[in-house]
Amino acid sequence: MLEQPAISNFDEIRAEYCISDFIIRASDGVLVLYVPKDKVSDKAQKGFVSLKQLDNLQSKLKREFDVSAEIVLLDADSLIKVGEGLVTLLKTTFQDIITDAHVAFLNAHRVSATIVLSEFVDNSKKEAIEAFLTAVLTPAHIELQAVQWDEVELPSLIEVLTTTKKLQPVKLDSLYEFLRKDYPVLQMDWLNKQLDKLIKKKFLVRERDIKTYAITALGLNLLPKIASRNNSDIVRALDLGKRKW
Repeated sequence: MLEQPAISNFDEIRAEYCISDFIIRASDGVLVLYVPKDKVSDKAQKGFVSLKQLDNLQSKLKREFDVSAEIVLLDADSLIKVGEGLVTLLKTTFQDIITDAHVAFLNAHRVSATIVLSEFVDNSKKEAIEAFLTAVLTPAHIELQAVQWDEVELPSLIEVLTTTKKLQPVKLDSLYEFLRKDYPVLQMDWLNKQLDKLIKKKFLVRERDIKTYAITALGLNLLPKIASRNNSDIVRALDLGKRKW
């Protein structure tokens, strides 16, 4: 059985301040009070407790009972499920650019989100994602407090084109393995979509029978013409020379 703190009306305090559990820490005698996040709101209201009220409770316990207390906010199962639902909704709605997300409830009415992007996106797309989240959360009286963007480093279309030129004729899996050396988070699906874009722009062609890619004259004209050891023509020639030796 848990040791009761030396507070005469402790059961009433637990009910009033939505305290789900408590312990008296053996190392220093501090009373640790656990409050579920789904019971915490920005302002005092029926059925909830505000952070200001919890701060005042700590002062009250020290002043009236000489009891030092700490407040620990617990992740509530209900909020965890809502967060998981939001992540699924984000990944489904923006499946082309969002690979993962994490939604954290600060309390019952405020939330922050970390969104992992599969590619670099401009501000207009980020604003569209934020607007979508806000539209979903507002009817539930939940405020989107902050959004953090986790943008992965991926090769540009020009780099994909240059590498294809160097390795051509090249299959998707070979191109993927080569680019992954510099971009470990690269995904096959993403690369395939970029190749499709380049084909639509007539910068690449795909040989259907053997499933290889090669650059077109139009794509060749797009590449910067730099006479250096890293020029794709020179690198390809050196690679071919190595193979012959």
